[in-house]
Amino acid sequence: MSVPEQHVRRPPGDVVIDCQHTRYDVVRAAARMVGWTVCDSQPEKCVPTFLPGVSPDALNKVTVPPHASEVLWVDKSVVRTRVAGLACYQRLNHYTAMDVIARKALLFRRLMQLMRLQTTEDAGDGCSAGGAVACDPGRGPSTLGRFLAQAVPASFSSLTDLSRLAAFRRCAGLSSGSHPVFFIIKPNTGCEGRGIRLTTSPEEDLTEEERTDKKKECIIQLYVDRPLLIGARKFDLRLYVLLVAVVPQQHSRRSSETLSTSTGHSAATITNGDQGCLNPTEVPRDVQGVELYVHREGIVRICAEPYSAPTEENSCEASRHLTNYAVNKSSTSYVPAADAVVVEANDSVHNALKQATVAEDREGSNKQSLAAFASFIESLQTPGGWPRVRRRIDECVVLTVLSGVEVLRRELIGAGGTRGHRADGRSCFELLGFDVMLREEDLQPVLMEVNHSPSLFCDTTFDFAVKSAVLRDTFRLLETHMPPWGQHEGNPKRYELCVQGEAKRRLERQTDMLVRGATAEPFGFRRLLPHYIAGRSADGAGESADARDMDDWSPAERAAQQRIVELSRRLR
Repeated sequence: MSVPEQHVRRPPGDVVIDCQHTRYDVVRAAARMVGWTVCDSQPEKCVPTFLPGVSPDALNKVTVPPHASEVLWVDKSVVRTRVAGLACYQRLNHYTAMDVIARKALLFRRLMQLMRLQTTEDAGDGCSAGGAVACDPGRGPSTLGRFLAQAVPASFSSLTDLSRLAAFRRCAGLSSGSHPVFFIIKPNTGCEGRGIRLTTSPEEDLTEEERTDKKKECIIQLYVDRPLLIGARKFDLRLYVLLVAVVPQQHSRRSSETLSTSTGHSAATITNGDQGCLNPTEVPRDVQGVELYVHREGIVRICAEPYSAPTEENSCEASRHLTNYAVNKSSTSYVPAADAVVVEANDSVHNALKQATVAEDREGSNKQSLAAFASFIESLQTPGGWPRVRRRIDECVVLTVLSGVEVLRRELIGAGGTRGHRADGRSCFELLGFDVMLREEDLQPVLMEVNHSPSLFCDTTFDFAVKSAVLRDTFRLLETHMPPWGQHEGNPKRYELCVQGEAKRRLERQTDMLVRGATAEPFGFRRLLPHYIAGRSADGAGESADARDMDDWSPAERAAQQRIVELSRRLR
């Protein structure tokens, strides 16, 4: 499939992004790198000179936006009225009510409620609470049960779940024994590791405010004391996940990948590079309209100090137990990212990323690339290797987002984001930061946290290479759903015509080209929903036949996706 050149190219600076409410220079740099015009409260502001791939002239040039801003990038969360006030052609980088996914206490409280509902249903089907994983693997509930039992650490709200916490400790025999069991207390709104502490007696260690004040709520989690280690150190993965649509079923339109078969039945076809056409499973009813991507690049954050299981003596040693950069950078054992990587201003982001990550991985930095991590997993020679581990991580990301998608839909509908000239439902998008650990015994992912505004500060070339690549690909993907300004010039009726019929299909084909890698410049996002595309490995090497077999979701995985949305409707 090819797209006429005139439908792909835009006039230089055609897309205007409003950066007046972001403190992150990499957002401005990435926007200029894809040819966008940056509208800023300080247009003369210089982006740091070490950022590669950006012409100094482009950074220092004062530009006057040719028309109204189409993309709005803000650092803080937004309320419904902000979304309601958007023009039909505008895109805001936050959904309202994203707290349902990106606030620790709310997210894990809901996931634990879902676990109790699922456990009850599994028990009714002949599975015990602990046997959800052991059920017939062909059944959807067992797939969902496995996710909730293995990827979600036992979690309790300091406001509402202390009785459940006490019961959990009694039931699991954690109140006594020769080996004390540790819990980790995390403030609901904290960041950079502030306020996090390890304890064997969480009920006693909570303050009165944490027990009673909603603003001081904490989440108490069973500490994962046997994590997978790199060089004897604990680590986690920062993954960049992009949600670009949550359009409800009644508003969703058949995507460009969905075609009519010769028999007249609806079937989906994905063209994935040189793998040919695959026939993926049908998208479940409540998952239709959700478009979710994960970037091939991420950051492996490694603790500065060697790991040892928590004890009363070492439980306060944050750089041994917490992976946060802000916690570890002050340690004398921390190996910072090397700034010695020399990158010419006209180098591409992907070349910069390759050079920067090679330097980081070679020097054993406490920040490493996802490509290096993939090689590390392969070196363990576990069944399925990196493709299987990545598949489990992708499943964790998908089910976590789907646990809150009904709330996001309700808020978008309430803000008028699916009506009238905004019926395409693309008023909002969200770049999320997922933090995931792996268990040592089975390499199963464990969800640690989801950030609705992941840090985009860049104090090294490595940081800039990763984060600018993520942002640039975010903007490239958004652009495929945005008709050129000259076709509508801000007129709502003309805009609506630009996202219907053949014009809409042209935009969809541009998205398809990006996802398939059919563009001149590499594209870093892999599609998770509506259809799963494993694509190529993080280091760019081709996948094995086993990995190709994992393209798209299985019927059991699809059943789990549908079921978690259904169960989420029963949550208060």
